[in-house]
Amino acid sequence: MTISPTFTLETRTTLAGLDFAALAGTMRQQAQVYELEILEDSAQRILVEVRDFGRLQAEARAEGCEVRLHAALPDRLQMLQDSFVEQLRGLQPQAAETLRWQGGEAAGAVPPNVHFTTVQSVTPLGRSFLRVTIKGDDLSGFRDDAIHFRLLLPPSDCETPEWPRLGENGATIWPKGEMALHRPVYTTRKICHQSGEMAFDIFVHEGGRATEWANRARPGDRLAIAGPGGGGIPDARKILLYGDETALPAIARILDSLPADASGAAVLLADGGADCGYPLTPPAGITLRWLDRRQGNALTELALAAWPEHRDHFLWFAAEKSQTQPVRTAVKDAQADPATHYIAAYWSKP
Repeated sequence: MTISPTFTLETRTTLAGLDFAALAGTMRQQAQVYELEILEDSAQRILVEVRDFGRLQAEARAEGCEVRLHAALPDRLQMLQDSFVEQLRGLQPQAAETLRWQGGEAAGAVPPNVHFTTVQSVTPLGRSFLRVTIKGDDLSGFRDDAIHFRLLLPPSDCETPEWPRLGENGATIWPKGEMALHRPVYTTRKICHQSGEMAFDIFVHEGGRATEWANRARPGDRLAIAGPGGGGIPDARKILLYGDETALPAIARILDSLPADASGAAVLLADGGADCGYPLTPPAGITLRWLDRRQGNALTELALAAWPEHRDHFLWFAAEKSQTQPVRTAVKDAQADPATHYIAAYWSKP
């Protein structure tokens, strides 16, 4: 099978002594967990597509296995390297530490998916959000196929932060202990590749480290981010969206990107419902329904009731972990095509 011409970057490694059948089994398991497509699966080769990010390929060799990673951008290739090394650690820890990639970044370098940006502004948005605008030298990888990223926040009293570095095996080494970074996930709300500016929205809540950072942030402050990663904009004209406050920026980004003739519904949970003031501009065919958190949380029940009757709609659901799990289970039990849904836990209760 020919690798997609859009995946022009490649790195490879040979793992001597590693059983191909065992490695292929691990890759199948990961594909099932993350609902990835297996393009080829034989006694000699397995090829897994990581949505639009790239592909992982393993082949049996007389001396062990050869692994190749393909991607379109350096940050995507780094994500695949990190993912593969983590898989290999669970199978054969020693092999994960001794593997070396051909043509990879040098050990000790900052990973290509870590970006240093400068804060441009922090402004209130509605009653419970802050919009942060940042500027970076190269945010070209932030596209519709991956709208999420991580903030990299050092401890509040740290004057000389320690940033992630690449290990000899190509995997990202994150600072630990007192130097550990807080790495919450956020959504690229708007981006202008010409100016290099990107905006994201922080849900303000008591005790949140990102909230504390945003309240202190001033124009000119440095902010490190990692990404992009995670889900992208669904390719759909019919869609059902469900989310709480943490999901509103992602839902807003999706609504902005839908075609004009899109149809469906967005069910949104927030304190005060629509009075939370978070701006959303859906196409005419998308119905907005706001739920007031103070009157209960019916997101899961509404999604489970609507989806079976609208199986031709893309299902998008993101909320607290315990709310998400019943939806994930229902979709899995129905053996739905992974391309027809996105279900994610955006936070979990203590």
